[in-house]
Amino acid sequence: MKELYSFTIELEKTLTKKVDVEKEVEIEKEVEVEKKRKNKETGKMETYTEIETRTTTEKQIVQEEREVIEEVPIKVFLKKPTRSQLEEGDMFYSIWLNKFIKMGLLTRSMLAKQHIELGGTLNDDEKSKYSRLYVQLYQKQQTVQRLGIMNESDMTNEQKERLEQAISDLGVIRKELTDFETVQAAMFEHTADIKARNKTITWYLLNLAYYAPDEENAQAAPLFNGEDFEEKYTSYQDKDEQDDEIYLKSIDKLSSIATIWYMSGVQQQSDFDKLLEEVQEEVLNV
Repeated sequence: MKELYSFTIELEKTLTKKVDVEKEVEIEKEVEVEKKRKNKETGKMETYTEIETRTTTEKQIVQEEREVIEEVPIKVFLKKPTRSQLEEGDMFYSIWLNKFIKMGLLTRSMLAKQHIELGGTLNDDEKSKYSRLYVQLYQKQQTVQRLGIMNESDMTNEQKERLEQAISDLGVIRKELTDFETVQAAMFEHTADIKARNKTITWYLLNLAYYAPDEENAQAAPLFNGEDFEEKYTSYQDKDEQDDEIYLKSIDKLSSIATIWYMSGVQQQSDFDKLLEEVQEEVLNV
């Protein structure tokens, strides 16, 4: 199973183990005992020794079963989506985008156009650039997703360069879009495509999250059980309500990784770590 990003958490487990304990124990030992008796021939008292078995105590190291609390490492990871999962994810996004539009929500581009027509501050060049950025965003995302599922060893130099360039371009495009939308964040927060995007990120999270004991050849299991989105989302809610320890210790980071991957297309663990550090620094500086 190809991994997109992995990390380790520690779980407290109560285990029954045999431990060495020093205790005083009763044992039977053969000892020489000095005694006296009267010699029948001489009539005098004489000393002699006799072997006797006696119960005594001595300190020994013995094994006893005790309950001990240990930190058990668990590996948590997002696996790389397969090509079919990427296609399912795209379909899931489209379905929910249409649902939200039918509910009466506007898309970001529709809302921006409406805002501009009602006296927004963008001029004609800015309107054109804004629309072009969204087309480029979609194209770059498709490139990153198509090339990102390939093994690096199977990629040609040209494909590697295209992937690196697409990831770099995505960062620039998102920065320009963010600069525009940050100013009007409240207006864009409840658009159809933002809600469909968030729903799709959750879909990927539910389908790509796995965990396993942090040991060689350990069998990985899905973090969220179920055959479809509804069943897996129910599992997600159950773990939250039941304070599942693996869920509580991993969900924030898993959610961040799924969002970073979907929004930026990065594929390497080191790139994720760098972006996570940048996000943390931004939070601390707020």
